[in-house]
Amino acid sequence: MPHLSAHHQSHAPTPLLEFLKSALCYVLVLSVAYTCFMVNRGNPSNLFWDENYHVTSAERYLEGIAHFEPHPPLGLMLIAAGEAWSGTNKDLDKQVLAATKQISGDAMPQGFDYMGMRLMPSVFAVLGALAFYGLMYQLFQRRVHALLLSGLYLFENAFTVHFRAVHLDSFQMCFSIAFLWHFVALWQRATPLRAWHYSTLASLVALAIMVKVNAVVLLVLFPVLYFKDSKTHDTTSLLNKLKDFTSKSGAAITAILLVFFTVFYIHATLTPQLPNAHSSAGKQDLSNMSAAYRAYLEEHQPLTPRMVITIAHDYYKFMDKDHLGVPKLDTKKIGENGSHPLHWPFHDRNINYRWDSADGKTAYVQLVGNQLAWYSGTLAVIFCIATILNHRVMSIPLRCTPRTYHLIELFTGLYVAFMGLHLWLITQRVMYLYHYFLGLMISYVLLALVWQYLSELYDSFARRRTLILTGVMSLYLASYLFFLPFSNHTPLTKAECERRNISISHIVDCR
Repeated sequence: MPHLSAHHQSHAPTPLLEFLKSALCYVLVLSVAYTCFMVNRGNPSNLFWDENYHVTSAERYLEGIAHFEPHPPLGLMLIAAGEAWSGTNKDLDKQVLAATKQISGDAMPQGFDYMGMRLMPSVFAVLGALAFYGLMYQLFQRRVHALLLSGLYLFENAFTVHFRAVHLDSFQMCFSIAFLWHFVALWQRATPLRAWHYSTLASLVALAIMVKVNAVVLLVLFPVLYFKDSKTHDTTSLLNKLKDFTSKSGAAITAILLVFFTVFYIHATLTPQLPNAHSSAGKQDLSNMSAAYRAYLEEHQPLTPRMVITIAHDYYKFMDKDHLGVPKLDTKKIGENGSHPLHWPFHDRNINYRWDSADGKTAYVQLVGNQLAWYSGTLAVIFCIATILNHRVMSIPLRCTPRTYHLIELFTGLYVAFMGLHLWLITQRVMYLYHYFLGLMISYVLLALVWQYLSELYDSFARRRTLILTGVMSLYLASYLFFLPFSNHTPLTKAECERRNISISHIVDCR
């Protein structure tokens, strides 16, 4: 084997240089994400959409009042932590928030500052951007390409408007992307995985579920990972295979249960006070408490593991009861904001969260996606499904590398599982466009994989792929900026507003 010359050796990258390059990329993503999600989070200085529920939930944590909510506790506790750490409203009397499950903007304490309540959702939106860059780098191993592809997350208008509000989605998205990043890293390993790899992965998916339950769809990737992992073992002994499966599945299940237990332990520790029986929220919570939970609160007993399980059980029963009380989708109802999952990829029924008019202009808070990127993601899903059918059904030989094709299969399968879950959920309750966020992110991963597929398919594309990617991401950025006034509550004249009603789906009723 020939030796490298001294000249070539001197130009070999050093670990320090590699670290500095990686650090620079993360700083660049962090800077853009901070601008997208942290700046302007106080605007509008009014409630919109589900904020009128979540600010009351967070306040009950701050006041230590035991309660139940329609969603698991983790995201709501994080919102409360942001309000506590910021101290923006420490001198206000906020008891009115804890007394109800839902509050109108007119009933909010005068002078209430939303920066604190919106702090942690914005922080996790930024962390999600860093995780998305990590996922892109894990997939393609090129920093410049990962940086450019990070724009799919950073320049998504729907994420901008929703993630920096008092909503739960940025927490779930951050944990979900971190899970996919870690999953891909494990899936790419050529050596057998250890039990702790599965427990770490399971902990991430458990955190996502503890924000919003529909993250359970990510669990479908565990058997996929184990199937690939099992092929790296030399043993043919059935007993050894059984031991391996038991230890790894046991590690994953144990990790999930430990995360669930820990979240509810913290929930119980933060809320040791009996609800006020004279408030509407207190009446609702007391009516759903078991006798054991109520006795624990009244007698101020130590928090035992058995009581944590009791509290978690009561909480789950409340969530199930609340879920059954949610109305179903009614497309014939005037002003229906809900939409069907099959319409989500085509951006059906975006939502006007809030509008404020003054001096001949109107400022909107509109759930509108980056139209160019959104439809590109939908086309990527269609392309990937067609590619899989061509290979698996039509037996057409692969023209890309097996690695890229298997990743396309993997993420397409996850997307199909996501849609399947929500096609069932829509039969149970009304759902909205933002319920597609996890599916949208998966479609963006597929879009990146299609770009890699084309690079492997066509030499001319491969030679220019960085230039092509730069041009495409520039177009996505232009689309993002074009619709940004709807994300930033920026005043527009009616003519300026109407100019943005140019996409396939109707964007907004201009006022």
